[in-house]
Amino acid sequence: MFWVTLALKYAMSILFYVVFGLTLYLYVQKKEWSTEKNGSPMLTAYKSDLQLIPAGTSWDLEAEMVIGRDPGCAISFPDLFVSGRHARIFTSGGACYVEDLGSANGTFINGKPVRVPERLLPGDHLQIGRVTLGLNTPPRGQRHYMLSLAPGAILIFGGLSLYWQQIVPLRDFYLMAVIALLLGATAIGLQPKGPGAFLFIPVATLSALSLVFLFRINPVFGVRQFYWIIIGVGIFWLTQLILKDYKRLFDYQYIFMGLAVVFLSMTVVLGTTVSGSRSWLMLGALHFEPSELVKIFIIIFLAGYLDENREVLRLGTRRLGRFLLPDWPYLGPLLAAIGLSLLLLVFEKDLGMALLFFSIFISMVYAATNRLFHLFSGFLLFFGCAAVMYLIFPHVQERVLVFIDPWRYASTGGYQIIQSLFALGGAGWMGWGLGSGFPSLIPAVHTDFIFPLIGEETGLLGALGVLLLYLLLAWQGFRVALQVSDSFGRLLAFGFSALLAIQTLIIIGGVTDAIPLTGITLPFLSYGGSSYITNSFMIGFLVKLSEYR
Repeated sequence: MFWVTLALKYAMSILFYVVFGLTLYLYVQKKEWSTEKNGSPMLTAYKSDLQLIPAGTSWDLEAEMVIGRDPGCAISFPDLFVSGRHARIFTSGGACYVEDLGSANGTFINGKPVRVPERLLPGDHLQIGRVTLGLNTPPRGQRHYMLSLAPGAILIFGGLSLYWQQIVPLRDFYLMAVIALLLGATAIGLQPKGPGAFLFIPVATLSALSLVFLFRINPVFGVRQFYWIIIGVGIFWLTQLILKDYKRLFDYQYIFMGLAVVFLSMTVVLGTTVSGSRSWLMLGALHFEPSELVKIFIIIFLAGYLDENREVLRLGTRRLGRFLLPDWPYLGPLLAAIGLSLLLLVFEKDLGMALLFFSIFISMVYAATNRLFHLFSGFLLFFGCAAVMYLIFPHVQERVLVFIDPWRYASTGGYQIIQSLFALGGAGWMGWGLGSGFPSLIPAVHTDFIFPLIGEETGLLGALGVLLLYLLLAWQGFRVALQVSDSFGRLLAFGFSALLAIQTLIIIGGVTDAIPLTGITLPFLSYGGSSYITNSFMIGFLVKLSEYR
């Protein structure tokens, strides 16, 4: 009996290490989609100023193709800057080469003129007239069933361990088995989508860990999260079905910003205060956090506005000393909309969410404009606002003082942080095993502080595994952003990926005393329906965007 109990305690941890190691191996070896061969290479227009050839247009790459203005060319560009027979693309020895055919305006690879036949590599930018081309190899036949079944295996082994230790009844083990089937079926069903399949696997693994540890903390939390995961997966698939053309969202960017302001205003007026923040709406037995939904609205607005005014914001129109700044008609609406949202969050005293919104705002502006001036200006503005918030709100002062010296406030505001540090510091490499930690010593362990419990029971390896799962999730999201065919889609993908990454950094930094503690949730891991549903929508959106390569 003793050895069976001991084996089950560590079986889930060991399985988690194996799953993560295999996932990381596939990334490092560049085999993240499949062991099968990719599809045939294609030539894709990354950027185009021609109305008849929009960005995203693709051509199957043949043994030899001529690009020019003449209609008889294999690829015809109706562009005065393109010669009749401008350039030749041919394959040799499995590689692709570009040759200029004496064109008037030249052919360029990564900004350098092509004088002799040069090899075109994936990621290179081929400039012909007003069109920028590149190689794109679409995936085909993606199959990784082992990784697709891994989250379900974690749930089964974790459920067996908790049942054997009499922490959960047999009924709760059946609930975990249902989620195991749901996550596994979803991951397998996504296999033909290529990048989408691998984007979902870290999400499924984190969801499996969340359910196991919430049942371990309190079966009541586990049962509730069981329903939220089912709804979240439903939202994920619903996003795939409904979102036929995400580009239509561009036309409604100001409506989304208006909805964000309305939801935040409703929370200020009608909201309920929880843990010092007036950030919840109570609709009977349903508790809803509108700021979770507002995150999506603001990212859609920022992606549309920045795409529409990117050149003006990047180049500037008015000189101020050494700097060129955009005119107020372009910069003003952006600052006013974000400033109003942050102001409403301040009235709610939800400063953690305000920090998250501000970080997303700065990162998306920098991603769209590539100007360090905007980045540094944002940091200066942040520190100025943070100083004002510190002077105005007593609970902000308390959290900063606790961050500086939690031991001084061990019996009051520093108690959570100290217990978190004890849990992480005493776990060793392998932890105490599932079911052998002390979650009752950590307040709010099922929400903000679930990460220290996972570290306590799975050890340093488990804690690093969770962090690297988030790293892989963000990494894959940014890869999707780089491969989307239009700038609006790229900004959307970047915004959603950055949101997940920054939110993870903020909460894990808080529970490890690296930054002052905030009250936001850990994506897909913390208990909560509002957070899980909105994050599931964002992952569904990213999977849909990955199809526009």
